[in-house]
Formats: sequence, C-alpha cells, structure tokens
Amino acid sequence: MKKVCFGVDVGGTAVKMGLVDEEGTLVKDVEFPSPKNPDDMFDEIAGQIAQMLKEFPGVQCVGVGVGVPGPVPDRAHVHGCVNLGWGVVNVAEGLSRRTGLPVLVENDANLAAFGEMWQGAGRGHRHLVMLTVGTGIGGGVIADGRIVSGAVGAGGEVGHMPMPWHQDWQCTCGKRGCLEVTSSATGIIRAAREFPPFSQRERVTAKDVFDAAREGNADAQRVVTEAAHCLGTAAAIIACVVNPELFIIGGGVSAAGELLLTPVQEAYRQQAFPPSRNTVFDLAILGNQAGIYGGAGLFFCQV
Repeated sequence: MKKVCFGVDVGGTAVKMGLVDEEGTLVKDVEFPSPKNPDDMFDEIAGQIAQMLKEFPGVQCVGVGVGVPGPVPDRAHVHGCVNLGWGVVNVAEGLSRRTGLPVLVENDANLAAFGEMWQGAGRGHRHLVMLTVGTGIGGGVIADGRIVSGAVGAGGEVGHMPMPWHQDWQCTCGKRGCLEVTSSATGIIRAAREFPPFSQRERVTAKDVFDAAREGNADAQRVVTEAAHCLGTAAAIIACVVNPELFIIGGGVSAAGELLLTPVQEAYRQQAFPPSRNTVFDLAILGNQAGIYGGAGLFFCQV
C-alpha cells in the first residue's frame, strides 16, 4: 500500500495543501481562502483531507505536516499568527482530533526551506539557508538536514536582522533598520518612490522597479543594487554562524532572476569570511508548493 502524507501551508489569505507520496510526487493539491478562526480553519482542512482520501482509497496516510505564519517551538503550538489574528494555538491537537492522523507543525518559512531541500533547488544538500524575499523577508535554516527552529521557534527570522541601511525606517516588527525594510518588495518600492518616475505614480510594484533597472534607469538600478547588497551582506553574516553549502533565494522578488542574484553574490563574496566565500547561490524552484513539500517532508524526508 502506497504511503502518502498531507502538506499544508497556512497563509494569511489562502491555505495551500496537497497529497504527497513517499517518493516526493505531489499527487493532488488544492487552495482555498483562509478562515480566520482556528476552529473553522481546522474544520476546513480536515474536510479537505477527508475528501482527498476518498479519491485515493488505496493509500496509507501517515500524517499531516503543517506550516503556519508564526513561531513554533515544539512542532505543535504556534505562538501568534499576526496575519490571522491568532494567539497561542495548539494546531497539532486541533487537527489531529479532527482527522485521527499524526500532525507536525512548523513555521511556514522553515517548511519552505525544508521542501526545497527535499525536492527542490536544495536536493543533495544538508546545510542550506533559504531567503524568501516578498512583501517581507522570511528565512529558513537547515543544518545537517534539520530545521533550526531555536528555543522559542524564532530561528530563521532573518528578515529582522539589524542592518546598516535605512536605520530610520520602521519595520513591521516594531524595530528600525531591519533587513526587510531595505531588501523586501516593500522596501524596494519605498526607496524607488523617492525618485521619478516612481514618485509620480499612484501604484508601483517591485517588478516595475526591476524592469526600469533593466531598461537602464539609473535610479532604479541604484535601488536594486542597494537592496541586493543589503541582502548579500546579511547572507555573509548568516554564513559566519551556520556555514551553509547553499543559499536559496525564493519569494516573489526572486522572479527578477540574475538581476537580483548577481549583485547579491557580489556583495556576499566581498563581505564573507574567506573559508565561506564560495558558497553557492541559487533560485528556489518549487514556488508556492514549497510548503506543501516541506510539510510532507517532515514525515518522509530521512536525512
């Protein structure tokens, strides 16, 4: 009987979940709007699980791996999900009681990194760091094939590293000068709005800034270079602590490709501790399914 597992990625606006077999094949996936109440969330996920298992009656489900947008210190409780309005919630107990299945819970960015290690850009590597660059900056640290969650589940929160750029700009965490105020999509847009033509536009996206940089706009190029150098410097600091084989860049901003990756690598090599200077950088390949693979990997990925 084929063994399968559910991977669930709980986001602030949508839940992505899928059925994955032990070889790492995504058999089926679904997406639905995120209920804000935890009980409603668990009911909806459990209903989706029951429906999928009806569609694949000849399988043995070994568990459910769940990623949530908050710190998870014990593979069960999330200690606050700002985007969902949750406080401390026992996700494992709530889902296991409804499904009768074992449930393991992790931070969503950590699971994305784990998914990329198992079935994505990090295959074959046991030491890696994923930087997810989108509206904010998330991170996941994998050391010797294991997620580094830390004492209170805040391991990998690299977006809130203090950096010597825009130290007067406030971050969503309440501090000023975090990595994500400069290198996230939000930071790139804010910096670009200081220059024409972006200062005159009602709506600006990070893609607009990268497109302008490609077309030779000097101000856009300056903004992109600053964001990339800040990110590369952060990677050099991270490497002094965990010494990864590989940095993976994911998230919406990674769609800029080499326009982002090249200056990130250049800044990294200028700042890195010499023995770590040749660490490889690559782009994530699993996209929005990374958390699904990561959730299943909690049960299937033996490293």
